[in-house]
Amino acid sequence: MYQEPVLPPVRGLPARYFTDPVVYQRVKTEIFFKTWQLACHVSQVPRPGDFFSFSIFDQDLFVIRGDDGKLRAFYNVCQHRGHPLVEGSGNRPRITCPYHAWTYDLHGKLIGAPNSRSVPGFDAGKIHIPGIRLEEFLGFVFVNLDRDCESMAKCYPGAKEGILALCPDIEMRAFAHEYTADEKCNWFAAVENYNECYHCKVAHADFAKGVIDPGSYNIAPYGQGKVLSHTSLATRSEEAWYDVSGSDYGSFYLWPSMSFQVYPGGVVNTYHWRPLAVDDVRVHRGWYSGDGEVDETLRKVIDLDRETTFAEDLALLQNVQRGLRSMGYRPGPLILDPKGGIDNERPISILHQWLRASVDGPGNGG
Repeated sequence: MYQEPVLPPVRGLPARYFTDPVVYQRVKTEIFFKTWQLACHVSQVPRPGDFFSFSIFDQDLFVIRGDDGKLRAFYNVCQHRGHPLVEGSGNRPRITCPYHAWTYDLHGKLIGAPNSRSVPGFDAGKIHIPGIRLEEFLGFVFVNLDRDCESMAKCYPGAKEGILALCPDIEMRAFAHEYTADEKCNWFAAVENYNECYHCKVAHADFAKGVIDPGSYNIAPYGQGKVLSHTSLATRSEEAWYDVSGSDYGSFYLWPSMSFQVYPGGVVNTYHWRPLAVDDVRVHRGWYSGDGEVDETLRKVIDLDRETTFAEDLALLQNVQRGLRSMGYRPGPLILDPKGGIDNERPISILHQWLRASVDGPGNGG
């Protein structure tokens, strides 16, 4: 009697993907410099002259709203001798370099340089701060260092519609609060951890009782792009963190480093990760409300999340990174359950395909 051959199990990635500086450099150039990265929320730069600065690896950048009301993104570097132009966030009627006072307008054009009239042939009109591609997506500002990259709509087809179906008023939200942490692990270990809930019942008991219904939790690919969708009914436990009526839980992870998350009842939050070193990444946890304020319910959710799920993951990831450096580590089989559900690592195998396709080149990622 014929029997289907038993295929060997799919194993986790070798440790080098999390520890090798050469791989890390490939991640920088082949992933983060060629994909859409979250910069800020539009509510953080509402007026002409408002700016917000940030970095992607070693590239300093900033977003600024022009006097025409349009948002633009630029490399944060003076075209004179390389000093950063702005720091943090704020408002400027003009962009003046703190080193030699070269001054640019809000469109990035040089409009003044001390004593430049004494230089024959000096043409300020030909000097501009290099711009970066920018898109607004559901009220969030994304940038891409690759001028030839496809639009967000083509990179993440259907994601916008899926997020709107989960939270119809997300475009009406405003930035309310953020906290960050340096996770002391490779960026991809953090992304893996976020995109599986196999550990939730073990490590996140409060989240599993206070927010989601573990029996309905699932993570699966969404659409034809590099998107993973997390879905769950709202918790049915009497230990719910707050009034969870009104909508269920959902999350949309956009490769490689950002996720929109909607807690039951329409509490909107985000994750995004910015690598700092091969063994460190800064995670940003953002929260958004209708008026940009933190009310009593949102404060309760923020505090509980930070004290439980967020803190628990920090400890887990630091231990994982230490283990990945062990000479005794041998990647074990992933738990790939065709039925889906919470005890499943199918999204991890998908993430591995996406990573290897970029880091290893054609033929390795599928």
